[in-house]
Amino acid sequence: MNIADSWRRWLVPALLAGLFAPSVGAEAGVTGRNHGVSIPDRVFRAAIPVCYDFRCRSREVVSLSDEEWDTVVGWFREPAATPAGERDQIRRAIGWLEVLVGRHTPTHRDLAADELEEPRRPGQLDCIDESVNTTTYLRLLEYNGLLQHHEVIEEAYRRAIFDQHWAGQIREIGSGTRYVVDSWFQPNGYLPIIQNSEDWEDITMLTAVVDNRPDEEGKEVKRSFWHRLLRGGD
Repeated sequence: MNIADSWRRWLVPALLAGLFAPSVGAEAGVTGRNHGVSIPDRVFRAAIPVCYDFRCRSREVVSLSDEEWDTVVGWFREPAATPAGERDQIRRAIGWLEVLVGRHTPTHRDLAADELEEPRRPGQLDCIDESVNTTTYLRLLEYNGLLQHHEVIEEAYRRAIFDQHWAGQIREIGSGTRYVVDSWFQPNGYLPIIQNSEDWEDITMLTAVVDNRPDEEGKEVKRSFWHRLLRGGD
């Protein structure tokens, strides 16, 4: 038995005892996949619901001008020839929508993950805020006919012993492959992570808030020390 197997033999059962401990976000109205925040099926650029300040405690409705909306449409001016090309357009459009919405709301202050300004000011987003807003923006793009290769589906969700995590999600129409659109790891206006949902869901038992996207060459998924310890992978 190697060292990793020995560690897993006693560590995994010990960690199972934490399965009933409250997870991050386990508050009133937040139960598993249901975080309690509704998202409209149809979103209009003159009335975009936006939330922030953790678990959508603050909400505003943003109206984009003709000029602002035209800059969003510009990312799709030339139709993508492939689904991969469209995912790149989606990634850039979501990042740009965050910039535009940040001009109308305090969300321009949003930092990566759950980092906070000192002193804390309105505008920070947790993963519930991010997933709700990202899904809202995706439905805005979809409702306006800008997506040809993808459809917007339910939010992605993953849970570990100590926390849980949500993100926006799309499905490639041709193959049925799901992709996560995760804006939580980046500050406002940065390009979100678009990742195969099955890879995104492949986490350890300990934490759901780990960035496990492929490396720059896309050859392998980053694995943390805990992932290697508990799963035995390289």
